Amino acid sequence: MDKLIVILALLLPACASLGTFQPKPQLYAGKFTGGHVSLARCVIDRLRSDTRWVINGLGYAVRRYPDIRATEVYAYPIGLTPGMYARNWPTNPDAVGIYADPVSKVMAYAGSTYTGPDYSFLLMIKGTDNESVRATLRGNEYEGRIAWESLKACSSSLQGTSE
Repeated sequence: MDKLIVILALLLPACASLGTFQPKPQLYAGKFTGGHVSLARCVIDRLRSDTRWVINGLGYAVRRYPDIRATEVYAYPIGLTPGMYARNWPTNPDAVGIYADPVSKVMAYAGSTYTGPDYSFLLMIKGTDNESVRATLRGNEYEGRIAWESLKACSSSLQGTSE
């Protein structure tokens, strides 16, 4: 009986944390030239054209916050993209991916109130003035590193553009 109580006592906390979202660590932060909307769009376009299926198979949710001049890009594995049904893509050749541009949700910023599915990375791009932004990236190391390199390349290619 005592063993059963000990086992239950150990399993209960483990079960209680199932299904709760754990924030991912911040991997990168930096200042870039360009506007937050155009940089976010450029990063998504670059990642979609990447040859690695893990990267070009990501789904995106974009949130724009005009009140703080910021854009958040959430990247999800295709099976976890909000509003999509799970599928075996890309290992299932009959599956169809969605390649339409993500629709930005325009909303007021309410702090970090994320309660959605587990994301691969979250890129927050916030305007600091008319010509530069401050960006932070949280998430998985592999996808996050590639997204950060894409952001650097986009900033270099968009020199002088702003919203």
